[in-house]
Amino acid sequence: MSALTLRIIACICMLLDHIGYCFAGRYPFLTPLRWIGRIAFPLYVFLIVNGFRHTSNRPRYALRLLIFAVISQVPFALMTHPKNMLGTLNVFVTLLLALLTVWATDEMRKRRFTKYLCFLPTIAVYFLYYFGLIRSDYGAKGVLLAMTFYLFEGNIVLTAIGMLVSIYHAYVLHYPISAAFFLVQRLRGRAYTIAPLTAPNGWQMAQLFCLVSLVFILLYNGKKGKTPSSKAGAKAVQLGFYLFYPAHMLLLYALRRLL
Repeated sequence: MSALTLRIIACICMLLDHIGYCFAGRYPFLTPLRWIGRIAFPLYVFLIVNGFRHTSNRPRYALRLLIFAVISQVPFALMTHPKNMLGTLNVFVTLLLALLTVWATDEMRKRRFTKYLCFLPTIAVYFLYYFGLIRSDYGAKGVLLAMTFYLFEGNIVLTAIGMLVSIYHAYVLHYPISAAFFLVQRLRGRAYTIAPLTAPNGWQMAQLFCLVSLVFILLYNGKKGKTPSSKAGAKAVQLGFYLFYPAHMLLLYALRRLL
């Protein structure tokens, strides 16, 4: 299974997910489409990390994500929260931050004096999300998933565990982070109460469908896939996958308005 095939699967799952998002409220039988949609995001993050490893120009790769993050924000906001255009940023922002975090980690691991501090970028970006300084689709899950695929390449067991930690990070890290804040506040002579966790609801349990993406990742053969032989044709296919994201959201927004 090539990278091209993974992109096609991710696009289809994302489209089904967004159809469910837009119309399951009116047509409940479409709700399972949202479960299928859980497969898409891990595939996209895997492809980002895979692209990081193989691209010949990482700055251009990051710039492309930034450009499409800007292009996609209005379509994303129209589909999800039209009254607050910048309330939550689109998934290209999450993927860009995931790429930059992996890039920074990779560079730090190569150097003698920073290799033991290489997880600082991940921690820094995680706390930007934790404190609400950044809000983007899928949030900190994207950065944690990217680090999972970056660190555990080829190890399916550790990758699966890393995916679960990434998806349920709010549960896994709640008490350690709260305990740290408790100690800091006590040292400052202030009270701090650790809030108890609530049990996962149905939607949170549905996130387990993300593990299905591991089947496709295991079948990945390391090849790009068959694309047009000409440089212009290959570039058109590449940009087509990027444009699919804002284009399909605009279409679903229009359909929802018509219905």
